Amino acid sequence: MRDCEISLEGSESKRGKFRQLSKMVTDDLGGYTFQVIGNQFYKVTVTKPGYELFGPEIRKVDCDDQQELKASLRAKGVTLRIRTQPVECDIYFEGQKQAVGKSDSSGLFTFFLDKPTLLIEARKKGYLSDTRTVLLAPEWASREVVLSLSPISATLQLTSNVQNARVNIDQQAPAKSVSDRILLSPGQHHINVEALGYAPTTFELSVGPEETVAKQINLERLPLAALQTQAASLFLNRAYDDVLKLTQFMFEADAASPAAHRLVGLVQVERGDFANAQAHLEKALAGNETVALRIRRHTAEKFELNKGHELCEAQLNLGKNELEFRGIRSPTEDFKVSYDQVQVGSIQMKNSTAAYLNTKVNVNGKRRDYNFYSFDRELSALGKPYLEMVQRLLRSH
Repeated sequence: MRDCEISLEGSESKRGKFRQLSKMVTDDLGGYTFQVIGNQFYKVTVTKPGYELFGPEIRKVDCDDQQELKASLRAKGVTLRIRTQPVECDIYFEGQKQAVGKSDSSGLFTFFLDKPTLLIEARKKGYLSDTRTVLLAPEWASREVVLSLSPISATLQLTSNVQNARVNIDQQAPAKSVSDRILLSPGQHHINVEALGYAPTTFELSVGPEETVAKQINLERLPLAALQTQAASLFLNRAYDDVLKLTQFMFEADAASPAAHRLVGLVQVERGDFANAQAHLEKALAGNETVALRIRRHTAEKFELNKGHELCEAQLNLGKNELEFRGIRSPTEDFKVSYDQVQVGSIQMKNSTAAYLNTKVNVNGKRRDYNFYSFDRELSALGKPYLEMVQRLLRSH
């Protein structure tokens, strides 16, 4: 042990009077080497604050003799301060079945320790116990043994009238299913429950360790206008399955909902199911909904396939009684007319490459050709089914 004081005394006989020779302090390895005269008796005493005195031990050292003295110092007893987190925990020693006491309202428990080692355990209902083995040492007179107990999670059991509802805890991702067993740390929590097509509900919940809370959540279906707004937003994000789910709710609220038919039709357009798309879009138009379809048209009918399709991008806005053409890149030839001003022709081929729908439109008293190309990626004959759908929709509804 380092920093121990060694007192060395010498005498010519064991019963003679010993005189003080030296006092030294042990090094980092806990030792010190003395050079002494042979054929003498030596008395060794070792001390250190907080430890019981070792010795004195008397040894005779002959000439050319080398001796090693092992001094083991035993620590004095100390008043041990045990601090628990949380407070008021039961304290157990050496795995005994009975508690030796309880920490107070500040979490403190004191005990006089005079054993070389001590196994300490703190327990409290709702918490996982914590243990610590302490070796008797003087430094414990100024320190505390801290035992921190982890709380056992509380359990939240939710049931809902919506099977696929999702639960968010304290605005942290990811959300959980309402049917999941949800574990909560003790304390206050912000709970949010939501489902597609329903108004979300939120509430505050305070739970203790190992507590079980059961709660019924009843979500209310969104009104028709809110369902339509949510579905339109999801359509822009290409969440087509969710859009179709919301349109089912819209049909439940209004079996003939034109907005629902428009959304279903547009989803089917994106998925290439043009026959079903046409049926729904016709019902949407009949209900006075406006249907926006992507289209391409070459300005002034100048077909140049190799110049890039983005210059040809446009939109047909079909209403119940009117048709509007809007060029996205080049709006100089836009028009808005009634359907009786539109003569719908056939599907034709341009340069044996691109299919187009031939139409003639009376704009401001002038009859002009408006050839509409499909919106397929390559502007090719593959877009014919799409153009055939547009062809059938270009009439009064």
